[in-house]
Amino acid sequence: MPPEPSPLSEGSQQPPVGRLVAQFLQERERDLARASRRTYRLALEQFAEACQMPVDQIQPLQIQTFLNGLKGRSFRNRAGQWVVPPASPATYNLKRLALQQFFEWAASRHYCQRPLPTEAIRAARLPARLPRDLDRMLLQRVLERAELHSLRYFSLIRILLECGLRAQELLDLCVQDFQLTPEGSLLEVRSGKGSKPRAVAVGERLADLIQAYLTEERGLYAPTDPLFVSRSRCPAYQGQPLSYDGLRHIVLKLTVDEPGQQTPHQFRHSFATLLLDRGVAPEHIQHLLGHTTAAMTMRYTQRANLRAAISRSREVLDQGLI
Repeated sequence: MPPEPSPLSEGSQQPPVGRLVAQFLQERERDLARASRRTYRLALEQFAEACQMPVDQIQPLQIQTFLNGLKGRSFRNRAGQWVVPPASPATYNLKRLALQQFFEWAASRHYCQRPLPTEAIRAARLPARLPRDLDRMLLQRVLERAELHSLRYFSLIRILLECGLRAQELLDLCVQDFQLTPEGSLLEVRSGKGSKPRAVAVGERLADLIQAYLTEERGLYAPTDPLFVSRSRCPAYQGQPLSYDGLRHIVLKLTVDEPGQQTPHQFRHSFATLLLDRGVAPEHIQHLLGHTTAAMTMRYTQRANLRAAISRSREVLDQGLI
């Protein structure tokens, strides 16, 4: 019996990119964190729609054109007009990585040959930025608004601020991940970045708040149910796990009167900065944040040092240099 022709054999018909994307996502889904699955799916489905040709005919030009055309989140400018900016360098690099992984997979299945078209695409240069935390007075105002709104809002914001969780880590929490132990309360973070679980401490006041939320507002639940569910008016979303867009909406609602635009991730930055200001060692903060390297945590040390330098220089300038 003659051997089966490979997908690249002469005369064989290549499946459309969209079908290969669906096959890739199905095979790789279990290996990816939930946030990565969403990013990969969106990037590859957008690419399949924009580049409808056999995968072995795709050239670097098509990939570069697709990446250059990416758009960011729309926003309303001061004139009241909606503006759609280009995608950020971070978004560009994430979608480039998704395409790179897809073409690596396609080559391993003999749907295309090396060199891969993604190999010619350079990553965007990321600006060197220090973490942007939130002003303490702003944090106080947000906490007051959240407390007045509901136990759910208050619990969400205080977990972000006092536990330093990433947004997706918060959204993935189950009821059973909130644990009461003789040593104190804990949150088990099972879906950490890079699939690295960790435990974070929960202060006594926050533990009491979470218990009150579960008793008075959460409603009936099983231990494996999400800690926070959607309260959307749309029936299709009610009772489903709270989404990132839902969390972002809550943060925007609580900061609507504040200058600038705040994000859930800034509460994590504030958590690290506040701990440093209280004298907690960077290596301990590294564990609490789930950072894999000390260099990632040292960014907060740089921020704290910068603040100290500005404060000290202001004192000197107020006294006069001469």
